[in-house]
Amino acid sequence: MKQAHLIPILAMLLAPLTANSIEIHDHVSKDIGANTPVPKIEIHIFKDTMDGVNLHVAVENYSLDAPDNVTNKSDLTDDGVLQGHAHVFVNATKFSRLYGNDMHIPASALKEGVNQIAVSLNSHNHENWVKDNQDIVSSVFFDLSKDPIILHNFTSQPLEHTYMHHSGH
Repeated sequence: MKQAHLIPILAMLLAPLTANSIEIHDHVSKDIGANTPVPKIEIHIFKDTMDGVNLHVAVENYSLDAPDNVTNKSDLTDDGVLQGHAHVFVNATKFSRLYGNDMHIPASALKEGVNQIAVSLNSHNHENWVKDNQDIVSSVFFDLSKDPIILHNFTSQPLEHTYMHHSGH
């Protein structure tokens, strides 16, 4: 699909997201702090051979874990990087919390045509991590009926190292 054809699709999708942005901004924001390494995030999706998609969340300068698994209850690990979990949104609705790097999203959570998955990084108190008043998020627009399925990727803080999960994707 050519870039020019994406503009009407993205405008159509972003209109409801702007109107429904309460869902992703439901939590209080918390600045990462001046001396904290900025967390980086990118998400990747892959069509599952049986049902829906598989989501991989790649992070740098961030410890992604369940609150019950952390030994240091502060916002920072002993190594000085932020820790917390992620919130996964499917088509602007909160779908799940994420405590690791991978999860499956079934086709029943998706609609026909264009879908969006967005992932935000959050403290274990559910505050949205922000840097310079910008949420630390990544999103992908995709259509399972297309090849390739990914129409557009966005990240507020790109990784410094690229990630390749499946060959050819």
